Amino acid sequence: MMKERQQQFLDEVCAEIKAKKTHPEIRQELASHLEDLICEKEATGMLRDEAIAWAIAQMGNPQTLGKELHQIHKPRVPWGLFGAIALLSAISLIGMGSVDAGYSDIVKGSFLDNALRRQSINILLGTVLMFGLYFIDFRRLKGLSWVLYATSIIGILVSIGWGTQVNGVNYGPRIFLILPDMTSYRPFMLIVALTGILVNRREAAIKKTWRSGLFEVGILLLPALLLISLNALPELVLYLVSSLVLYLWIIRNWLKSFVLLGFFSIAGLLFILNSEYLLARFINAIDPSLDPEGYGYIYQVMREVIRSAGWWGHGFGSVEQKLPYVYSDMLPVYLIHCFGWAGGLLLVAVITWLFIKLLLTIRAIREPYGQALVVGLAFFLAIRFAYGLAVLSGGMMLTSIPFPFLSYGSHVWFEYAAIGLLMGIYRRKDIEGVHNNTALD
Repeated sequence: MMKERQQQFLDEVCAEIKAKKTHPEIRQELASHLEDLICEKEATGMLRDEAIAWAIAQMGNPQTLGKELHQIHKPRVPWGLFGAIALLSAISLIGMGSVDAGYSDIVKGSFLDNALRRQSINILLGTVLMFGLYFIDFRRLKGLSWVLYATSIIGILVSIGWGTQVNGVNYGPRIFLILPDMTSYRPFMLIVALTGILVNRREAAIKKTWRSGLFEVGILLLPALLLISLNALPELVLYLVSSLVLYLWIIRNWLKSFVLLGFFSIAGLLFILNSEYLLARFINAIDPSLDPEGYGYIYQVMREVIRSAGWWGHGFGSVEQKLPYVYSDMLPVYLIHCFGWAGGLLLVAVITWLFIKLLLTIRAIREPYGQALVVGLAFFLAIRFAYGLAVLSGGMMLTSIPFPFLSYGSHVWFEYAAIGLLMGIYRRKDIEGVHNNTALD
């Protein structure tokens, strides 16, 4: 009878807790606490039935206790991240609306016609992906890591053989007449895949030998070698930096960290120095006056546009004929042209807010796989934002890397997907059992 009273008490507590996955652990912890109280009273000579009744009374009202535990274990909505992404989406649509208003006669009949409508569709599709990944159990991806890795490698090979070139960038093959931005998809998929592979190897306690270390470095470098074959240098740099940070976060080996970072830094520098084209572009980004009619021209235009914008800009729909690609590469510069330095500072403030929220998300997650995945995806997004802001200085070499969430294109699908997965991990941080919340060694 008293055993039934204990079970009834636990049932009433759990009835108030909506996160059903936490019920077994909560029942176990409460039952253990009840048993401690019962044993304490039995040690004083109290009969067991009386000790059980006393212990249940000490636990308090089961409904009240259940509601308190529900508040602790309920899914957490990352409103700060939601707000930052909503603001970036609004800024993107305002920018596209301004392009439509100012350039409608110039771009009429081209693919850029109705940029606002087209970008709205991209953002809508991205939002669907974001919410889809927000609600899935991210741990399911862990068991699919090798499948995701193989799919990514096959995707790169398909792009090498059948990819479509647009302005020198290999976007991958057309799918039902649609040309998705596979340059944004590949690093995203690889980061998710590598996270699961590396964490699984750590949790399996694979003996750390030079062969195992070489194998791990090999699975990191294979996509890099294929990206070199694809001539996707900006994408290669993004992948290498993001994957190395992820790898070093997981292995926690500082000596190996410095060796790898030093090797790739020197290799990248030598690559630039041995390429007259890249070296000329890099130098002219720093000092456009060296070739004002050639490589330095666009940087001079950018600096002049930003300088002449003033605090409040030239207004919605204004046109700057010298500024190319106002819908993509130059959209942030165009926004400053329209809305001035005040608009630029607002953009920087929103991105800074997003950075802060990403850092807080990393600190909030304790489950090893989830934390590593957040680190990889957050850094993947952060480096793209950092590059985009550096371009605004007028001193950063221009590449095909689009400004996240702002520039026109299907790259936003995968950026929304990345942020959705991030928020989904944060959402579940208090649902998962504490037995899984141990840091990687």
